[in-house]
Amino acid sequence: MYNQPSADAARRPPPRPDEPLRASGNRLLAVINSSPAAGQLVRSAGRLAAAAQAEWFAVYVETPDDYPTFEDQERIAKTMRLAAQLGGQAVMLSGFSLRDPILDFAREQGVTTIVLAQPRQPGWRRLLSVTLADQLRRRAGHLDLHLISGAEHEPRPRSVPRQSAWILLRDYGLAAAGVGLCTGLAFVLFPFLALTNLVMIYLLTVAIIASRLDRGPSIFASLFSVALFAFFFVPDYYSFSLANTEYAITLAVMLIVSILISRLTSRIRYQARAASQQERQTAALYDMSRNLTTKLSLPELLQEAIEQISRTFDSQVTILMPDGAGKLHLSAGKAFPDDYGSEMLVANWVYRYGHFAGLGTKTLPKARGFYLPLRASQKLIGVLRLEPTRPNQMIALKSLRFLEALGSQVALAIEREHLHQQTHQTQIQIEAERLRNALLSSVSHDLRTPLTVIAGSASSLLEGETTLDSPTKAELTQTIYEEANRLDRLVHNLLEMSRLQSGQTKLNQEWYVLEEVVGCALAQLEPQLQNHPVIIHLPPDLPMVRIDALLMERVFINLLENAIKYTPEQTPVTISGWVTHQELLLEVADRGPGLVPGDEELVFEKFYQASSGSARGVGLGLTICRSIIEAHAGHIWAANRPGGGATFRFTLPLEEGAPLLDKTLPELNKSHPDESAHSVN
Repeated sequence: MYNQPSADAARRPPPRPDEPLRASGNRLLAVINSSPAAGQLVRSAGRLAAAAQAEWFAVYVETPDDYPTFEDQERIAKTMRLAAQLGGQAVMLSGFSLRDPILDFAREQGVTTIVLAQPRQPGWRRLLSVTLADQLRRRAGHLDLHLISGAEHEPRPRSVPRQSAWILLRDYGLAAAGVGLCTGLAFVLFPFLALTNLVMIYLLTVAIIASRLDRGPSIFASLFSVALFAFFFVPDYYSFSLANTEYAITLAVMLIVSILISRLTSRIRYQARAASQQERQTAALYDMSRNLTTKLSLPELLQEAIEQISRTFDSQVTILMPDGAGKLHLSAGKAFPDDYGSEMLVANWVYRYGHFAGLGTKTLPKARGFYLPLRASQKLIGVLRLEPTRPNQMIALKSLRFLEALGSQVALAIEREHLHQQTHQTQIQIEAERLRNALLSSVSHDLRTPLTVIAGSASSLLEGETTLDSPTKAELTQTIYEEANRLDRLVHNLLEMSRLQSGQTKLNQEWYVLEEVVGCALAQLEPQLQNHPVIIHLPPDLPMVRIDALLMERVFINLLENAIKYTPEQTPVTISGWVTHQELLLEVADRGPGLVPGDEELVFEKFYQASSGSARGVGLGLTICRSIIEAHAGHIWAANRPGGGATFRFTLPLEEGAPLLDKTLPELNKSHPDESAHSVN
């Protein structure tokens, strides 16, 4: 390994082989190619950048004259992935030569050192050829060249892939026909135009042919047009002998200009194709990224990725991901037929080693599909399989890098979904732990109080069985009954809150008369309502509602209990209802102290109490009410009541097709057939 200084740094002594780059913080650029020694070059560049603590890039330049095989393309992709793993930035450039894109990129990124391979070549070849290092040395300017010796021979440009004889015959035939038509037009215009004007017609024909056909037919058209022009229109006519040497200059200029036009037009076509391909790939990557970020679940994400890649590559796509035991299984896409047993072996190999394999590669090439490892930021998370629609159809060479980019998008999206799920599970665990601690704190007091009262009353009954009079025994028995009911409601609220939070509660919705639900709730709270008169305002033509009666009864019980706990005795509680905008609006209002301003939403939070120690309970009643109402597609809110007190309102949707009401009214209304407001004591 030795350092090749630039022209500006020629006076500096050459560094030792183990000497790091001089300035810490410099940027380094490694030029890679398709040779097997590219990995060695990248590792050397990584060590140099690490020693200098410098940012570095690994650059591969694609040119029109470069036609890598699938093996070369796979090696390039592996080398660029290795550069990314070593901390570099992998960049793919395109241009008509290697030198100019490298120097332009180096100037744009502020690169100070270029690292590339020094090929081993015989002495005679070094005299006759110009290497990339020689080209960069002439134009490097202030850049330092760091050559890695001991590499293999510099890869030669690949020959153009062989085309079918029919395509070649067609293209060259079209070129010859175009020049022939131009010659016919020149014969017609020959008596009227000078030779220079006829030359312009031929040059126009060559430009049109070059814009439509490849470089070979274009150069053939240039040579053929010069030959026909010299044979038919330059004296001596119908021969290749020239009457005047000036015509030789004209023909030479015509040949040079036509060839330049062919080459420039070919370059423009190459640039247009490269720009169009880059635009399509960028649009596809953008669509993939945008669509994947909008998916809220892993199945939707995988399905979107399969559809996108299937359209882009005209293939049947399958995504395989490991289970908890690390064994691959089908996650999305087309299932393997029964005769595809060997395909799973290929998929497992790719997942184990993280390399391409399958159709078109040197690794397990007899497989029916091409296998790509899905590599996320942390690890391999699966395998992407492409089976071309047409049998044995190879993936386009220039599409391999694009496919790898799409695969990275899919892998990152899957990883993001996994991290989201882990975060959600962590939040659930944190919430469950917080709920458990709050329950233990609340239950330790609120369960102990009724149990202490029950135990004390039962003990008094047992000890005073012969000494206590009947009224005292009845009072103690009533106390035990009330506290047992209170304890039952408390435990019921705790269990109901647990089921609602876990999503295990399923609505059993049926058509009910709302007065019946209200009546059942009042019946359960009859002892507590002895000192709180209840006024009911429900219209007699109230339609039936489709609800879960037991859960809705729990809503009224919790709202009434809340009013009992926070209002003085003998203050009324009002239950009202209206039909508005295809909704049933219900209200439970009291005449107590009301809500603290700003606490209208907080009262529905778990374990919230308006004033600590002012009332018994764990603060779950209103939370359960909100969960039940929202499960019925309704909305509940609280507000202070004009004139004092609090009001709790909630809505229930009215559905079409409600059964007709029976003429016989419920028992709650029978006792007051002529009143719209009922008072229950």
